[in-house]
Amino acid sequence: MNKAALSLLMPLLLSACAGQLSEPEPRPDPVSGPELAAALAEQESRLVTAMEEQNSRLSTSHHAFMTALQQEIRNLKKQMKAAPPAATPAPASESEPASTPDNETRDGKLVVGETESVWLDAVNDMFPARIDTGATTSSLSAQDITEFERDGKPWVSFNMAHEGVDEKLPVEAPLVRYVRIRQASAEETERRPVVELTLRLGRLSEKTEFTLTDRSQMTYPVLLGREFLKDIAVVDIARRNVQGKPKRPKTSNE
Repeated sequence: MNKAALSLLMPLLLSACAGQLSEPEPRPDPVSGPELAAALAEQESRLVTAMEEQNSRLSTSHHAFMTALQQEIRNLKKQMKAAPPAATPAPASESEPASTPDNETRDGKLVVGETESVWLDAVNDMFPARIDTGATTSSLSAQDITEFERDGKPWVSFNMAHEGVDEKLPVEAPLVRYVRIRQASAEETERRPVVELTLRLGRLSEKTEFTLTDRSQMTYPVLLGREFLKDIAVVDIARRNVQGKPKRPKTSNE
């Protein structure tokens, strides 16, 4: 054999030997139908279990969230009930403080003028009155003053008489005490009885002490002094009849 043929055969012989020496790759065992079904069933069970666990965690989180939200809503409702109602903004014309009536002060005292009309329950009539801050006590025009006793206590009877009064009006009242009054034009003092009568001035109804004296020559049958005015009224001498007609009491027939 010549050298050329040998050079061609050598690579083929070496390749065949290499093929005989290398081991063939193992083939996977074939899977039967039952084994494949079992494997699929196992995977499906794992998947179902994982989904149920996930759903359980989601349900727990959702329940906790809803519980917290409901508690927050309850707390807000409690705060809304406890909080005072918000004031409704008033229109510009109503936002200003309410004006005080011109016959009262801001602290509720009556404003009275130089003269006022008053109602006396004991006489059941209305009379003009003069406001006199120079007089200590109030006084009432009275004639025919007589002291007597009733149920062991001193009383007085008298007649309201004054110019403009059509007839004498009889009055009886408990005697409170006697006082001595000195007139500016007289040197001697005058002893006068004091009675307590209910007087109505404007919206006010007040028990008031009056000294009894004959004021028939005076302009006004009633005089209101400082004892009555203090703590309930202020005087504006530039005005008259500030309080208007007093509120007369209602009778049982009304």
